[in-house]
Amino acid sequence: MGNTKKGEKPTGVRDVSTGAIEALMQGGDPQVIFELLISNARQLAATGQGQQLIKMAPYMGDESESGLAIRRGFVMLGHLVDLNFEIAEALANQLYIEEKNCPVFDFIEKITNYAFAATSFARGDLNSTLNHIDGALNAPLITSDLGDADKINLIRLRCGVLMLQSDEPEIQRQLDKATKITDESKEGDFGIHLMAIKALLFHEQGEFLKAAEMAKAVITSSEVYGYTGITSAMDCKFILARCYLAFGKLEESIELLQELKIEAEKSKIYTWYVSAEVKIIRILSELTRIHEAHDHVIRLRTYIAKFPIKYDLDWMVDVAELYVRYRLNDWTRAKELAERAPKTYYISQIIQDMESSKGKKISKEMVLQYSEDTPRNKLWKYLHLSEFPATKDFSPLECMKTAIEIGEKTGARDIFIRQSDDHYNLIFQLGREEPSNFLEELSRDCLKRVNLRNHSQTNSQVALTSRELQVLKHLATGKAINQIGKELHISQNTMKTHLRNIYHKMQVDGRKSAVIKAQENFLI
Repeated sequence: MGNTKKGEKPTGVRDVSTGAIEALMQGGDPQVIFELLISNARQLAATGQGQQLIKMAPYMGDESESGLAIRRGFVMLGHLVDLNFEIAEALANQLYIEEKNCPVFDFIEKITNYAFAATSFARGDLNSTLNHIDGALNAPLITSDLGDADKINLIRLRCGVLMLQSDEPEIQRQLDKATKITDESKEGDFGIHLMAIKALLFHEQGEFLKAAEMAKAVITSSEVYGYTGITSAMDCKFILARCYLAFGKLEESIELLQELKIEAEKSKIYTWYVSAEVKIIRILSELTRIHEAHDHVIRLRTYIAKFPIKYDLDWMVDVAELYVRYRLNDWTRAKELAERAPKTYYISQIIQDMESSKGKKISKEMVLQYSEDTPRNKLWKYLHLSEFPATKDFSPLECMKTAIEIGEKTGARDIFIRQSDDHYNLIFQLGREEPSNFLEELSRDCLKRVNLRNHSQTNSQVALTSRELQVLKHLATGKAINQIGKELHISQNTMKTHLRNIYHKMQVDGRKSAVIKAQENFLI
């Protein structure tokens, strides 16, 4: 619906004069007037003017059963635009139940599912979000349909969920659907949504330079047109922050994520708030600011504890803690967290690294079968291949060279910086043999990360046996030494040996200082 031409800048009303609308209704083609109101209503929704939508509601339908139902629908949408999610959801539930026999129920079904999708996403219920998007887009067309811009906005929301679930192939399919709608549409106010979907896809494919450029365009355009709330550029701010992370610009990424958190909390769209905080924790962990990262995890768990149902926010926080436990080599807790989280791209990498640390290495033949369908997959494949020893017919240095070429083309740098010393040695060798600005900067950043890791390990690494860790945990309870020995079935002499070893390894002078240092290093 709407009569703007494709490619025109969106126009909208900043205020609604009921007198002007009534005068307009007195003459002219009712269908043309309705389409004009719909077009303006869409712009009011995009710019967060829900109260204006509510003021327009009495003019969006006549006194018939269908007209009254449509009016109720616009009141519901007004509250949704004003981010009154609980009220909007309650009105949507009433509308869906009470208008089952309405002649335009097919349209009511679409707009209520639109509202359910937005409210579900706001509270972190990703599966329900996808289900309601299906309900809005796939409900049978009998009387009226959603506007093309509304459909593409829903597809954009779906792609946001798919990005969090790391489902790049499905994002590609959704982009194809959105492109088909735009090619066949007579509307013109969907360009920003389409750009946002492309930014999401570029990022998931590992095309970080392209993703950043597209995300910036969406953010700028959204600010120019005043888009806010459920049509804001929060998804693209998240993408841009992740691109900064991929570029190795970690502090810039944190700064943008902090801004996103403020906007998301103000809008009560908690999925973006938690997603931003999880990424901040990951970056802090990479920077070996483990204590700070751990404090963020604790605060984030406290933050989501206020919600009666956690939905998918719970596993997102698990992922945040996983980053910390992984950096601490706390494999037991890391494995527990990884097993209950969705197998996203990065979690799969962590699981693979943990398996490798236990000697369960993947063969070179298996890695050679990895897909090269996207730059991200191809980079990861050749980076992994560079770990295998050289043979007459195989060169790990050539594999690293291929990975570096992909990284330079796409903007992927951080993935190299967070690798092992063996990878660094190949990067340094390439830098000597085939110097370039990219390799020079990358080598410098790798050296910085080595120094950061060494400093962190010097300050915090404590190598205790599993039995010594048991004793250490019991020391924190305040129980007497002989009681701890009895509970662990350890003789007095063996307890003395364990204590001596613990104090020596931790470089402390006794029980109290051992417990304090263990807590500081997350050993207990």
